[in-house]
Amino acid sequence: MPQYTQRSERGPTMSDDDKQKWYAQAFAIFRRMLRKGKPVAFEDAIRPIETPDGFDRRGFGWIPAAMHRDGEIVPVGFRESVNARHHCGVKRLWVSATAKKKGAADA
Repeated sequence: MPQYTQRSERGPTMSDDDKQKWYAQAFAIFRRMLRKGKPVAFEDAIRPIETPDGFDRRGFGWIPAAMHRDGEIVPVGFRESVNARHHCGVKRLWVSATAKKKGAADA
């Protein structure tokens, strides 16, 4: 499994240990959700992660980008955000690349 690190971060200074803990949580939750084989919006994976006020949660966005770039996940569609602060913005849905290949083989 590839090891990922964040490329850059904007916003308040937070300890690297805290950030790495949050990123590890995001990976774990997202991968757990993906194992179910159903389309997942990354915003659902990071919702339970508690971060301090001032942390820009857009800083998690590099995670699905890296996973997609490395072939771990593939896009399968879109949906409207369920987060009121996103004003019904469009969110990409993802599945595990291995689940997608398995589904294609089963067809």
